[in-house]
Amino acid sequence: MISGLLIKINPCKKHMVLKVLAFFCLFINTAFAAQTTTTTNDASIVTYEKQFFELYAPVTLIDMLQRVPGAPEILNASRQRSGGGGQNQERGFGSGGDQILIDGKRLAGKSNNINDTLSRISANSVEKIELIRGAAGGLDVQSQGLVINILLSEGAAKSTTFWNITSETKQGNSPGLEFLLSHSGSKNKLDYVFSAERASNKSFNTEKNQFYDTSNLKTGDRTIGTKFLQKSLNFNSNLTYNFEDGAILRLNGLFETGNQNFDQDRVRTGDDASNLLWSNKEDQGEWEFGGDYTKNLGKIGQFKAVFVANRGKDDQSVNRSQDINTTPFIYTVERTIEIKKEKILRASISKTLNTSQTIEFGGEAAFNSFNKSFDSKDRDLAGDPYVTVAVDNVKIKENRYEIFTNHTFNISNSLVLQSSLTTEFSQIIADNILPDLTISRRNTNFTYIKPRINIRYDVTPRNQIRATIEKKVSQLNFNNFVTRYDTRNEEFKYGNTNIRPEQIWEFLTAYEHRFANDGGSLEIEGFFRNYTDKIVRTDFTEYVDLGFASIGREAFFALPPNTSIRSYIEDTGSGFISKSGNVGKASSYGFNIKSSLRLGLVGLTDAVLSAKYTFEKSKIIDQFTRLERSFSRLSDHIWDLNYRHDLTNLGLSYGGRVSFSSDAANHDIRYYQPYNPQANVSVFAEYNIFDGIKVRIDAKQLTQKRGTSSRYNYSDHIRINSLSSSEKRQTTVPRELEISIQGTF
Repeated sequence: MISGLLIKINPCKKHMVLKVLAFFCLFINTAFAAQTTTTTNDASIVTYEKQFFELYAPVTLIDMLQRVPGAPEILNASRQRSGGGGQNQERGFGSGGDQILIDGKRLAGKSNNINDTLSRISANSVEKIELIRGAAGGLDVQSQGLVINILLSEGAAKSTTFWNITSETKQGNSPGLEFLLSHSGSKNKLDYVFSAERASNKSFNTEKNQFYDTSNLKTGDRTIGTKFLQKSLNFNSNLTYNFEDGAILRLNGLFETGNQNFDQDRVRTGDDASNLLWSNKEDQGEWEFGGDYTKNLGKIGQFKAVFVANRGKDDQSVNRSQDINTTPFIYTVERTIEIKKEKILRASISKTLNTSQTIEFGGEAAFNSFNKSFDSKDRDLAGDPYVTVAVDNVKIKENRYEIFTNHTFNISNSLVLQSSLTTEFSQIIADNILPDLTISRRNTNFTYIKPRINIRYDVTPRNQIRATIEKKVSQLNFNNFVTRYDTRNEEFKYGNTNIRPEQIWEFLTAYEHRFANDGGSLEIEGFFRNYTDKIVRTDFTEYVDLGFASIGREAFFALPPNTSIRSYIEDTGSGFISKSGNVGKASSYGFNIKSSLRLGLVGLTDAVLSAKYTFEKSKIIDQFTRLERSFSRLSDHIWDLNYRHDLTNLGLSYGGRVSFSSDAANHDIRYYQPYNPQANVSVFAEYNIFDGIKVRIDAKQLTQKRGTSSRYNYSDHIRINSLSSSEKRQTTVPRELEISIQGTF
């Protein structure tokens, strides 16, 4: 069985997007020239003036960005990117990648999402939008690819109120409602934005399982129906004050509260028949306060400071009941409480050395705390007392300090070299508070030196070559430190407080061609990543020999098969157990092809087709089978197509998005789970009813399929190769219709 654990890839999918790109490259619009293109000593910049967007009658800043080739992809990526604390997220404010800036600065926040901020800014407040490609000095970000810089109008006296009402209906559910009200304006040297939003939504999905024995004979079926109800209320604010001496202070705040409940009916027939109800109630609250300050210090240079402070709490209660159709009773109760806090301060001074060189140096300090407790109790009969089966209580403190230097050298008008060196000193103190209130402490110090070199060469004004070499360190996901119950696989995932951050050496090279007269662009990027301390599921089993003495893993598997040893490990030892942990080496390589094309030449004036294809081949040694495989949950091929057509004479726009990926698999100590994701298809249409008022209709999840998967379960350890059962799973979701009306006054 192990030798057959290979992911099957449909070869037809590999060439689909490449054929689409090749076809549409023949139809580039060369007659569209409403924007200006400039090349400075610092970067290649495409500028879209305010007049460019007047034809489209945009209501918000998001509406404007949707008309800019390349911008929708960045917006989609920003929506998918999790906030601080997620695994594989880079540490600190100084990370690279595609970013969206406002007046050359990032939003000083982690939870206060940039996309939400953009949707609350009126189009009347925007002066112009710049697309900056490649290395550039004087920005709050280092980027290998595209940076969008939004310049707001200065001193606009007119205040604007933006409103949005959204009704979201999922097939088979009553409509949910969302209300957003935002007011922006200025008074003297103060610019302000205040907003409030309320949301209430319902949803459901259905999963069908089929069970098979070791002879591949069907033994039963199960239907899992999950109903969701989510409510939230949040308030946001953004303030900007322009001092007389040219200094600028920006502040932003967020307060959010909400709850979500879901009930899951789990009905199984055949062998092991059961009728269960799992109920989950979750209360959430969060606040954040951030800001930045810039001031020109004359000959010393420009001073910049950024800070953010936030706190979030999540309180989750779970009741699991059985015999729902006869004599129901609760057999499991769980409680999870999570409190996380973060404070970050970054300060730097930027100085122009001469006409071709600038330097920035400074430091950053971050203080994180993460407290999480998990308690699960079971009972067999309604009259029995609850017995604790899993408990964990972890308190984590992380202090991180960085010093950094960034240097930008404009070697010529067409060649820019940007280099940086960051040194990090960090400490993680993780306390496991045991049931008897004793503490098991892990105290670890880390030092990382993180160099980065980026070069940009403009071969011609429309052709650019870029290359980057960078050392990265991931942000730890502290949820991996704490035990939890995995509802998908119906097992406990035990925590490990000894996880170290991943280290990645990344090598990137890219070629980009911009078609004439804003016809679009085509970019090809190759990459190679070398990982140290890659975080994966690892083997934490305590192995014994024939005399039940402790031995290593390889020594155990060198022994002749012996059921008594396996029974001893399972019954009296820790069991065959896996946890998240670090492995020595791993790598991945591949390429991205991105294109954004205007289709005016084929009669589709103001139509834009954007496409992205990613191929990534990864390599790691499986910690259970000891065979080489791809990363868990990583598809080799990912496609994303976006289309938008503006019929400006009618005030109508329509379009859609299709995204899909190839097969992938999940690996653990007791199972192997290959799965086939399904395409995600959505379409939209929007119409300007009056000047400043727009209605939009979105139809989402049109395929109604989330994907299919198989699961092969093993009695003990997958390497022993004793298959106990298998499953087939298919998940369906309801089609979703979202109608919104928005406007300004």
